[in-house]
Amino acid sequence: MRYGELVGLIETDFNFKESFIRVERQWKYKEGGGFSGLKNESSERTITIDTETMLLFKKFFKYRTSHSDNQYQLVFFEDTSDILVVTNDRLNDVLLAALKHLKITPLITAHGLRHTHASILLFEEVNLIYVSERLGHSSIEITSSTYAHVLKKLRERDSRKQQMYLKR
Repeated sequence: MRYGELVGLIETDFNFKESFIRVERQWKYKEGGGFSGLKNESSERTITIDTETMLLFKKFFKYRTSHSDNQYQLVFFEDTSDILVVTNDRLNDVLLAALKHLKITPLITAHGLRHTHASILLFEEVNLIYVSERLGHSSIEITSSTYAHVLKKLRERDSRKQQMYLKR
Protein backbone atom coordinates (compact mmCIF):
# COMPACT_ATOMS: atom_id res chain seq x y z
CA MET A 1 0.00 0.00 0.00
CA ARG A 2 0.95 3.61 -0.35
CA TYR A 3 1.70 5.34 2.95
CA GLY A 4 -1.54 7.37 2.92
CA GLU A 5 -3.57 4.23 2.26
CA LEU A 6 -1.81 2.36 5.06
CA VAL A 7 -2.39 5.02 7.71
CA GLY A 8 -5.97 5.47 6.50
CA LEU A 9 -6.88 1.91 7.50
CA ILE A 10 -9.53 1.29 10.14
CA GLU A 11 -10.21 -2.02 11.87
CA THR A 12 -13.29 -2.81 9.77
CA ASP A 13 -11.09 -2.82 6.64
CA PHE A 14 -9.66 -6.16 7.83
CA ASN A 15 -11.46 -9.39 6.92
CA PHE A 16 -9.87 -12.04 9.12
CA LYS A 17 -12.05 -14.89 7.88
CA GLU A 18 -10.99 -14.47 4.23
CA SER A 19 -7.54 -12.90 4.91
CA PHE A 20 -7.78 -9.62 3.08
CA ILE A 21 -7.63 -5.89 3.68
CA ARG A 22 -9.97 -3.53 1.89
CA VAL A 23 -8.39 -0.25 0.72
CA GLU A 24 -11.15 2.37 0.46
CA ARG A 25 -9.65 5.66 1.61
CA GLN A 26 -6.45 7.42 2.46
CA TRP A 27 -5.37 9.67 5.30
CA LYS A 28 -4.56 13.26 4.34
CA TYR A 29 -1.25 13.33 6.20
CA LYS A 30 0.08 16.30 4.19
CA GLU A 31 -2.97 18.34 5.18
CA GLY A 32 -2.79 17.48 8.89
CA GLY A 33 -5.26 14.59 8.87
CA GLY A 34 -8.71 13.49 7.84
CA PHE A 35 -9.88 11.00 5.26
CA SER A 36 -9.94 11.57 1.53
CA GLY A 37 -10.55 9.59 -1.61
CA LEU A 38 -7.82 7.47 -3.12
CA LYS A 39 -5.29 8.44 -5.79
CA ASN A 40 -7.41 6.96 -8.58
CA GLU A 41 -10.43 4.71 -9.10
CA SER A 42 -8.22 1.60 -9.36
CA SER A 43 -6.70 2.35 -5.97
CA GLU A 44 -9.87 1.07 -4.32
CA ARG A 45 -9.08 -2.60 -4.00
CA THR A 46 -8.96 -5.73 -1.91
CA ILE A 47 -5.48 -7.00 -1.01
CA THR A 48 -5.07 -10.61 0.03
CA ILE A 49 -2.76 -11.05 3.01
CA ASP A 50 -1.04 -14.17 4.28
CA THR A 51 -2.59 -15.86 7.31
CA GLU A 52 0.40 -15.24 9.60
CA THR A 53 0.28 -11.47 9.05
CA MET A 54 -3.48 -11.42 9.56
CA LEU A 55 -3.03 -13.27 12.87
CA LEU A 56 -0.54 -10.60 13.98
CA PHE A 57 -3.10 -7.89 13.18
CA LYS A 58 -5.78 -9.85 15.03
CA LYS A 59 -3.56 -9.97 18.14
CA PHE A 60 -2.74 -6.29 17.71
CA PHE A 61 -6.44 -5.38 17.67
CA LYS A 62 -7.14 -7.61 20.66
CA TYR A 63 -4.46 -6.09 22.88
CA ARG A 64 -4.29 -2.47 21.75
CA THR A 65 -5.69 0.08 24.09
CA SER A 66 -8.43 2.29 22.76
CA HIS A 67 -7.71 5.98 22.89
CA SER A 68 -10.46 8.54 23.30
CA ASP A 69 -8.74 10.87 20.78
CA ASN A 70 -8.91 8.18 18.07
CA GLN A 71 -12.29 9.35 16.83
CA TYR A 72 -11.68 7.92 13.35
CA GLN A 73 -10.75 4.44 14.69
CA LEU A 74 -7.42 4.54 12.84
CA VAL A 75 -5.31 1.39 13.01
CA PHE A 76 -2.06 3.33 13.06
CA PHE A 77 -3.26 6.10 15.38
CA GLU A 78 -0.54 7.99 17.23
CA ASP A 79 -1.72 10.50 19.84
CA THR A 80 1.63 12.33 19.95
CA SER A 81 1.66 12.95 16.19
CA ASP A 82 0.44 16.21 14.67
CA ILE A 83 -1.20 14.19 11.89
CA LEU A 84 -2.79 11.65 14.33
CA VAL A 85 -1.05 8.67 12.72
CA VAL A 86 2.41 7.13 12.74
CA THR A 87 4.52 9.44 10.59
CA ASN A 88 6.28 8.21 7.48
CA ASP A 89 9.62 8.99 9.18
CA ARG A 90 8.65 6.90 12.23
CA LEU A 91 7.46 4.05 10.00
CA ASN A 92 10.78 4.09 8.16
CA ASP A 93 12.73 4.23 11.45
CA VAL A 94 10.93 1.11 12.72
CA LEU A 95 11.46 -0.68 9.40
CA LEU A 96 15.15 0.28 9.37
CA ALA A 97 15.61 -1.03 12.93
CA ALA A 98 13.88 -4.31 12.02
CA LEU A 99 16.01 -4.74 8.89
CA LYS A 100 19.20 -4.09 10.86
CA HIS A 101 18.12 -6.47 13.64
CA LEU A 102 17.40 -9.19 11.09
CA LYS A 103 20.62 -8.35 9.17
CA ILE A 104 18.66 -7.80 5.96
CA THR A 105 20.22 -5.69 3.24
CA PRO A 106 19.79 -3.48 1.42
CA LEU A 107 18.15 -1.13 3.89
CA ILE A 108 15.00 0.27 2.26
CA THR A 109 12.08 2.53 3.08
CA ALA A 110 8.45 1.48 3.40
CA HIS A 111 7.85 2.77 -0.12
CA GLY A 112 10.87 0.76 -1.25
CA LEU A 113 9.24 -2.27 0.35
CA ARG A 114 6.21 -1.70 -1.90
CA HIS A 115 8.50 -1.73 -4.95
CA THR A 116 10.36 -4.79 -3.70
CA HIS A 117 7.09 -6.64 -3.18
CA ALA A 118 5.94 -5.84 -6.72
CA SER A 119 9.33 -6.77 -8.20
CA ILE A 120 9.33 -10.13 -6.42
CA LEU A 121 5.78 -10.89 -7.56
CA LEU A 122 6.74 -10.13 -11.16
CA PHE A 123 9.99 -12.08 -10.95
CA GLU A 124 8.00 -15.04 -9.62
CA GLU A 125 5.90 -14.76 -12.79
CA VAL A 126 2.77 -13.44 -11.12
CA ASN A 127 0.52 -11.96 -13.80
CA LEU A 128 1.23 -8.28 -14.60
CA ILE A 129 -2.49 -7.43 -14.43
CA TYR A 130 -2.77 -8.91 -10.94
CA VAL A 131 0.30 -6.99 -9.74
CA SER A 132 -1.06 -3.77 -11.24
CA GLU A 133 -4.40 -4.26 -9.48
CA ARG A 134 -2.69 -5.17 -6.19
CA LEU A 135 -0.67 -1.95 -6.32
CA GLY A 136 -3.74 0.12 -7.21
CA HIS A 137 -2.26 1.43 -10.45
CA SER A 138 -4.70 3.07 -12.85
CA SER A 139 -3.33 1.03 -15.76
CA ILE A 140 -0.98 -1.84 -16.48
CA GLU A 141 1.08 0.62 -18.53
CA ILE A 142 2.06 2.37 -15.30
CA THR A 143 3.06 -0.96 -13.77
CA SER A 144 4.97 -2.08 -16.85
CA SER A 145 6.87 1.20 -17.16
CA THR A 146 7.64 1.36 -13.42
CA TYR A 147 8.91 -2.21 -13.40
CA ALA A 148 10.43 -2.26 -16.91
CA HIS A 149 13.78 -3.34 -15.45
CA VAL A 150 12.18 -6.47 -13.96
CA LEU A 151 10.23 -7.21 -17.14
CA LYS A 152 13.45 -6.91 -19.16
CA LYS A 153 15.12 -9.52 -16.94
CA LEU A 154 12.08 -11.77 -17.33
CA ARG A 155 12.25 -11.45 -21.12
CA GLU A 156 15.94 -12.38 -21.00
CA ARG A 157 15.13 -15.39 -18.81
CA ASP A 158 12.31 -16.43 -21.16
CA SER A 159 14.64 -16.12 -24.13
CA ARG A 160 17.16 -18.45 -22.45
CA LYS A 161 14.37 -20.92 -21.68
CA GLN A 162 13.22 -20.84 -25.29
CA GLN A 163 16.77 -21.42 -26.55
CA MET A 164 17.09 -24.41 -24.23
CA TYR A 165 13.79 -25.77 -25.49
CA LEU A 166 14.79 -25.36 -29.15
CA LYS A 167 18.05 -27.26 -28.55
CA ARG A 168 16.12 -30.38 -27.52
